[in-house]
Amino acid sequence: MGKLLLLINTVKYLKWQQIYLRLLRKFVKSKITDKFSGSIPKRSRVWKHLILYEEKIDKHLNACFLNHSKQLDLPTDWNNKDCSKLWIYNLHYFEDLLSESSQDKNEFHRQLLTRWVDENPVGHGNGWEPYPSSLRIVNILKAWLGGLELNDKLFESVHSQVSYLSNNLEKHLLGNHYFVNLKALLFAGIVFGEIRWIKIAENGLIAEVPEQILNDGANFELSPMYHSLILVDMLDLVNLSRAYPAQVSNQLASLLDEYIPKMLIFMEAMAHPDGGVSFFNDSADGIAPKKGKIESYAKKLGYKISFLDRGKTKIIDNASSGYICATTAGNKLIFDVSPIGPDYIPAHAHADTLSFELSLGKERVFVNSGTSEYGEGESREKQRKTKSHNTLVVDGKDSSAVWGGFRVADRAHITGRSFEILSDHRILLFGQHNGYNTIFTGRAHSRSIAFGENSLIVNDSISGNFKNAKAYFYFHPDLNLRLEENILSVKGANFLMHSELTGQTCSLSDSLWHPQFGVAERNKVLIIDLKNRDLEVCFFWDCSSQLS
Repeated sequence: MGKLLLLINTVKYLKWQQIYLRLLRKFVKSKITDKFSGSIPKRSRVWKHLILYEEKIDKHLNACFLNHSKQLDLPTDWNNKDCSKLWIYNLHYFEDLLSESSQDKNEFHRQLLTRWVDENPVGHGNGWEPYPSSLRIVNILKAWLGGLELNDKLFESVHSQVSYLSNNLEKHLLGNHYFVNLKALLFAGIVFGEIRWIKIAENGLIAEVPEQILNDGANFELSPMYHSLILVDMLDLVNLSRAYPAQVSNQLASLLDEYIPKMLIFMEAMAHPDGGVSFFNDSADGIAPKKGKIESYAKKLGYKISFLDRGKTKIIDNASSGYICATTAGNKLIFDVSPIGPDYIPAHAHADTLSFELSLGKERVFVNSGTSEYGEGESREKQRKTKSHNTLVVDGKDSSAVWGGFRVADRAHITGRSFEILSDHRILLFGQHNGYNTIFTGRAHSRSIAFGENSLIVNDSISGNFKNAKAYFYFHPDLNLRLEENILSVKGANFLMHSELTGQTCSLSDSLWHPQFGVAERNKVLIIDLKNRDLEVCFFWDCSSQLS
């Protein structure tokens, strides 16, 4: 009964088309419906080529994806069930075509692409699924636009892959999957002159860009990592529209130009001073191109890059996504006052409402636990739970009912949020949610954070009845921590922090931080029991230097 209720409370948020199309896909199989004309496309001379990735596969077939290295055994590894699904997906993406070593590996890449064609029959295996197909198609065409020569066999194969994809779009999933499907259709439609593909892609993208990009520039899946990925997609589409201006409508080109500046600002707001992503929802470094690479791409296309002045006392209210970012004295705080989003595709959501991350200078201090894997394993489940984030757990419950790897049933709803800069230049942030509420308790969790030049004061309050509650504060692995006689000491390279915890029931425990897929670093977590409805925790620090 419990699993059935979870399923009901998950499915009720879906769009009807998602349910209908999931069922339809079980009975209707995709096929190739477009014939390759045989003519070789003309390469645009206006395309701005940019290297985005580190080397993924060397000439000896040593592959490294998700921090897991393997000597490839082809054709077996194209569909090797001993490897994770995501690792195999990465093998089929062919991101190495756009890697730092790509210019010296043209012949190797042509041979590898030819092997893919010969060893992956139409419609069979991971490589023909719509998501890896979409990424591979675009990467091949971008590499070709950047100078990689392709023969007739490879062009015909790409054409067949796109035809198959055009009848296999992920409308049952929507979100980032559907977006990259449409992007691949537009790239290929323009390159091959296929009007049907262009029409499907343009109509879809004109609807999806304002749907998936919020007014504050955030991607609506509310993951800083996926935001970076879709920003690259948007830049690719601009690049394409300028390389083939007669083939892209003014309406789509205008939409891209309208949203990309907002997306660049949001990426800057949500990044830590070290340049890496913040770990809210499914986020990890090493998946999207690095922030500097994305900014270089944007500058190459003529977009202006603006950087936050962390020395100023400032609040950045990302009102549409809910994230509040604050800077003062060279330090940066990011506060999650966001809903689970979007309602109909919360696959990358964590139960992290009212969590926060903090950097002092360029050193990360408070960190959420990150993401190291997908699937339905124990580690994946743990990383999505509330207790893996810098927030409060009430009665052992998650603030949102995350389950099944990518599902969310009951969700926390934001019931209050505010912010202000006080007269002494301290920043006061506030958020409240009802994720712990039941029909019997009337519970709500509210949190206020006072952020100053040398202090962070976190106040949590619970209304309604509850039995127990715990606050979690996770620290970056590079920091040295001690808890002695109820005094917490934290030492970084350029700061000393302390917290007076007299009268609190607290512990400093071992934990793991996951800054990238396949990576687990040992860190510490401070856990404090609430003795009543309210808890105040104060952190003070002295900095030997502030980094600009």
